[in-house]
Amino acid sequence: MKLRLDTLPEHLHKTLAPVYYLSGDEPFQLGQACDLIRRAAQQQGYSERQVFHAERGFDWQRLTQASDNLSLFAERKVIDLRLGAGKLNAEASAVLQRYLARPPADTVLLISGDKVEAAQQKSAWFSAIDTIGVILQVWPIETARLPAWITQRLRQRELHASPDAVQFLADQVEGNLLAADQEIEKLSLLYGTGALTLEQMQSAVADSARFDIFGLVDEAMRGQPARATRMLYGLQAEGMDPILILWALAREIRALALMAEQLARGSSVDQAMAQQHVWDKRKPLVRQALQRGKLPVWRRLLARCAQADRLIKGMGAGKIWNELLELTVAVAGKPSLKNAG
Repeated sequence: MKLRLDTLPEHLHKTLAPVYYLSGDEPFQLGQACDLIRRAAQQQGYSERQVFHAERGFDWQRLTQASDNLSLFAERKVIDLRLGAGKLNAEASAVLQRYLARPPADTVLLISGDKVEAAQQKSAWFSAIDTIGVILQVWPIETARLPAWITQRLRQRELHASPDAVQFLADQVEGNLLAADQEIEKLSLLYGTGALTLEQMQSAVADSARFDIFGLVDEAMRGQPARATRMLYGLQAEGMDPILILWALAREIRALALMAEQLARGSSVDQAMAQQHVWDKRKPLVRQALQRGKLPVWRRLLARCAQADRLIKGMGAGKIWNELLELTVAVAGKPSLKNAG
């Protein structure tokens, strides 16, 4: 059965198929759709999850073993199979066909990958998924449809904006849905709920402020505490709202913690970055940060982010800019202010 992206929530509300195959070259929407399926499965008692990255050299018998082996308590589980790019070889096709011929009753197989080619759509395994499961192809948002998409995402956060304000945001992000979603998250932090004016949108999404905040994070990720510190002081002098700086730092630290957790479970750095949809140009920065800090480091910094959030809300003792400085130099690999450079 083939579904459109906009009909997936309604489908998941009614039922849960044994197999889902999601493909496309728009990573943000693809990731969101996979999250919806995983969340629906968890709500229906599929508490166990196994993730496989079917890259070159992948042992496809691991899929067979995962489907055959029940846990000690016979828990329902999700097998999260990530294909990436490339055509499936003969072994992969054979294993998938055997699985699809008799899918386990206690398992949901979630397959995700890049845009599926026409030749693959004629394969036996693709036809089998179409028969017993769900196929969903994710297409990029056309430029003309981007304002409507932004309006919908704003509505999900109980925000609404005038058409000219929405168009301004659409022009700024230039079709990058991840960037658009990050900006909407920032707007929610700044303004809460309700109406947004063009002036508010322009102020929050101003290029200079956006690049300065992300530049600060990048310098910290690059392991440059002195430069990152100077940028932080500059933002403070310009009157930048500390909640925006904390938002940018916390978002990066949270992603690093999730990737470090994957590394601790045996995934490669490339696999961990793929799971978090790290852009190619940021991969060197992320790799450097993961080499400097292991999972306990990022977990401690997440706790510090929560402490900084309490300071901003007036629920703790201390100075927020000092806390932001501690966080910045810690991301850069320095343990304390006296070592900040």
